[in-house]
Amino acid sequence: MISNKYFWYVLMSGALVLWAFAIALIYLFPEWDYKAVLFIGLIILHGVEIPYVLTILRKDVSTVTIAIKTFLFGFTWWLPVKKGILQG
Repeated sequence: MISNKYFWYVLMSGALVLWAFAIALIYLFPEWDYKAVLFIGLIILHGVEIPYVLTILRKDVSTVTIAIKTFLFGFTWWLPVKKGILQG
């Protein structure tokens, strides 16, 4: 199952839904003081992953692609690329 590329596509779709949910919280609950916690957490988490992914995928995938896809999808993108399940 984990070696199935569609499994990873579903997880990547879930990552995009999580981003959309984090952004929607900001607009749906303007009175909530902690409305951006999830959004900021995603930015920090995915931003921290980028240097690591650069070290493992730089020779196979462009730096810009690594930065964008890691920021959007996190490990759900780079792990299957590293394992050869998906192409960068």
